[in-house]
Amino acid sequence: MNVDRITVSHTAMEKADRYLTPEQLKTVLREHTGYVCRRTSPNHDDLYPNNEFTLRGEFCGLPLDIVFAVEDDHVTVITQMSQHSDSLRGQFYEYVGDTAEDAVEHARS
Repeated sequence: MNVDRITVSHTAMEKADRYLTPEQLKTVLREHTGYVCRRTSPNHDDLYPNNEFTLRGEFCGLPLDIVFAVEDDHVTVITQMSQHSDSLRGQFYEYVGDTAEDAVEHARS
């Protein structure tokens, strides 16, 4: 599976007036690069879902974090928000790549 089939949650759609429209979100996940990671806990295995990722970057002129989940047959955009955390690097984040496709591959491995 790749990122051809994308759904956008109601929460992410509600933020379209401040951030990206559903179509823009789909385009970003399919075509743009950024910093893709997932939350981890060094002391608690499986504390965070293995299929939830954050794509951080500047998209359509906005510095954003796009949180999405890799499902069995599609990708779901959970939410979008301004980059509120100083860093997505460190012991509580696992870098998985530069694209949503990298996240899909990571979730499948």
